Amino acid sequence: MWIIAGQGLSRSGAEPARATMLLAGIVFAIALFAFEAARYLGLGAYLDHIEGNIIISGWQWAQGQPLYGLEDGAPRFATFYGPLAYLGHLPALLLIGPGIAASKAMSIAAALVTIPLMGWHFLRRAPSLPGLDAVLMLSSGLLLFSPMSFWVRPDPVETVLVAAAIAARAKPGAIGVCAGLAINLKAHAFLYFLPIMVELGLRLGWRGPARAALCAAVTFAAPFCLPGISATDYLTALGRQVGLRGQSAAQLLPVLVGAALLSLPLLLPLARGAQASSARLYGWTTLATLALLLYPATFSGAGAYHFLPLLPVLVEARYRLQASGIAAQIAPFLILAFAWLPAQHALSVMTERAGWAGLAEETLGLARQSPDRPAQVGYGDNRRSYEISQLSKTRLSLAGFPALVDAQVLMELRQVGIDGSRRWVPYLEQCRIRAWLLPTGEEPFAIRSYFYDDAPLFGEAFRRAFFAHYRRTRVGPHYELWSCGSEPP
Repeated sequence: MWIIAGQGLSRSGAEPARATMLLAGIVFAIALFAFEAARYLGLGAYLDHIEGNIIISGWQWAQGQPLYGLEDGAPRFATFYGPLAYLGHLPALLLIGPGIAASKAMSIAAALVTIPLMGWHFLRRAPSLPGLDAVLMLSSGLLLFSPMSFWVRPDPVETVLVAAAIAARAKPGAIGVCAGLAINLKAHAFLYFLPIMVELGLRLGWRGPARAALCAAVTFAAPFCLPGISATDYLTALGRQVGLRGQSAAQLLPVLVGAALLSLPLLLPLARGAQASSARLYGWTTLATLALLLYPATFSGAGAYHFLPLLPVLVEARYRLQASGIAAQIAPFLILAFAWLPAQHALSVMTERAGWAGLAEETLGLARQSPDRPAQVGYGDNRRSYEISQLSKTRLSLAGFPALVDAQVLMELRQVGIDGSRRWVPYLEQCRIRAWLLPTGEEPFAIRSYFYDDAPLFGEAFRRAFFAHYRRTRVGPHYELWSCGSEPP
């Protein structure tokens, strides 16, 4: 049996059980993670209410609309992600065809590439027990953050970019490009590269980080040169979201639990001493970065998944440290044990949403049959129908029915004190939106801000204008059509 001897493997009977356990854990974690990702790819629905907004924004930009269309100083659709978060899904949509499955291709591919990329990075040094240990921690960590590790949001792509920067092995240009792409996805992504940049400075002097930073700046700025993508609008929306949104205690417990789970595999070896100075520095720098990430992770509406893109750095630090002692050796298995809970929950949600694709198709059928085109998907009075409406809106947009109003954007605007529904009142009064598709039997536009303060999302002015100008004209099993008319319903 192969076991560790220094940094390599040698034949011995001292630790065969640990090697077997590591391999078994890796196989289990990767198999379950791949099963989750495959099931999600085949699911005709999303698992989060923001995913559809991302796809719609990118697709409508490809149809000629501006990506950050500010109206009265607030975004209409795309909010505080960078351009690549929206544009990155377009190649799959254009090559495969506009559909829900194609919209998930990039995120799932990024998630599935992360493990072999880091595994190759460890293997090319030398086959070793620390390499197996690190791969177990990585695969368990990806499972721990299900479904965020493969959903249609920037996090899976940020994660693989950080992994690529680590695999670049102190090449400033490559590290800078990876960092620039990641920062273009999310503004705070530079934090994930701090340990890599610190090590780059120690190896190459100040010129190394300076070259990487220059490459990152050019890479970050490049997408803003495309037509319809305004850096000013993006920075305005981002500044308002960051500057006016505060911290929240709602996610504090899961954030702290996640931070503790990810810290233990580093803290336990570091506490025992007898580590190489370079490994200790990398380990403590990584833990300091994890502490800094508590700030974005505790923003209102955020969560522990903000630690996900740091996972490759945490794994690299674990690989470098000598994990002696039973407590240090079982720490990655602790992550795997906890990972079962979010993985099980994600699979349960997928089962619950298995029939949602049919509801989205019903909405599309009603929209195509409506004499009042184009129809917009509206909202009812509960969270489930809100999530279905977000999916239906995406399905319609990909089928050629551009979306205007998005409740998820209204929720984000409420957090910074803006009633985003007021801007749409003239559209209702002037019948510029000819028809609405609303959940059958529900109170129209009575949805609340479920993910934040539970306040009504559509103001009284919007609701008055709607009931004054629209009437129900067709009823389907799950959706009904409301058309603009001269008399109230």
